[in-house]
Amino acid sequence: MFNVGGTRADSVRRMRRLVIVPMLVVMLAAGATALAAPAVAATKDPCKVLTTSEISDAFDGATVVKGKKGFSTVAIATCNFDVAAGASLPDGTVSITVMTTGAKAAYDGIKKFEGYAPLPEVSKAVFNEQLSVINTLKGSILLGVQGNFLVTDPLPIHAVDVKAQLIDLTKTGLKRV
Repeated sequence: MFNVGGTRADSVRRMRRLVIVPMLVVMLAAGATALAAPAVAATKDPCKVLTTSEISDAFDGATVVKGKKGFSTVAIATCNFDVAAGASLPDGTVSITVMTTGAKAAYDGIKKFEGYAPLPEVSKAVFNEQLSVINTLKGSILLGVQGNFLVTDPLPIHAVDVKAQLIDLTKTGLKRV
């Protein structure tokens, strides 16, 4: 049946080539896809989403300490950057959160919470003024950018509005996730 112009061994070799070569191509393609995923995962490190200089620029040149890893699980990781007080801002913290598992479901749920409103300046983003946070869905990643800057004197204690800075930082961070 397969013995066209050669020995049985030649037919077996041809048959192996017909079956094995396509299988190897498929396996190599699958392996390349699997190997490509970790390279992308490096950008999911919340401490690499923004640089200290980008945060400093957003807050009028304030000194920013290198990010420190915060809360982390398999699905979500946080990095906190301390920002020194400046002429128009008390000291505070910028927190970057990257969710890699269940991001779409989390985003859909967040949109329903009281206090969250769509943010027209950024696609697929919602803003919560009370929490001073922007959550943005990009593909299978949920990026959170939060700014906590509290004025304690004079009383009452109140948060400083840093929405404009958070919008700029979110737009920059989305380029890396």
